[in-house]
Amino acid sequence: MARDRKNYSYLITILKIISPVLFALFVLITNIISKPDTMDGSFKILNNDEYISSFVSDTARAEKSITCALFMYKIDNYNIKNLEEPVPLITSALINAAKRNVDVTIIFEKSGYKDDLSNKYNENTATYLEKYGINVLFDNESKKLHAKLCLIDDKIIYTGSHNFTYSAMKRNSESSVRIVSKNEAEKIKEYFTKIQE
Repeated sequence: MARDRKNYSYLITILKIISPVLFALFVLITNIISKPDTMDGSFKILNNDEYISSFVSDTARAEKSITCALFMYKIDNYNIKNLEEPVPLITSALINAAKRNVDVTIIFEKSGYKDDLSNKYNENTATYLEKYGINVLFDNESKKLHAKLCLIDDKIIYTGSHNFTYSAMKRNSESSVRIVSKNEAEKIKEYFTKIQE
């Protein structure tokens, strides 16, 4: 009987020693398998014209690709060479990226309604961008593309309320977020494919 108690005491001592190690190992394996979002990425809120300098800076550093899906991108009514204005500045940054052999693609909203002003603005902008080697695509007309979403180098995401228009960049109260996350970028790439189907 005394021997059995000694054996139990010995087992309990071993369990007390290895339990924390087993628990730590369990937590480590769980984190590796689940890849929690907290381990991937960062974000920054961009209110009003804070968007402009951040997006232009990331575009200037882009190495592989820039893809945007936009409800409205309006270059009309601007001197497109005036880089003191927000839309010409963004447009210039995208064109310069394309000149550096960055794959730049803009997916535009195209409404099924002929008189929709977004069609006019987006088509005019698309024609202009194509002259500078930017890939231009239009969404499936069966659904309105209301996104304001950009992905740079498969890791930097811009999403929120900013259209690429003067009103959005200078007049309106707008808010967007810059996210750095390779995990979330994969979802964005899938989304870009779906909106063209």
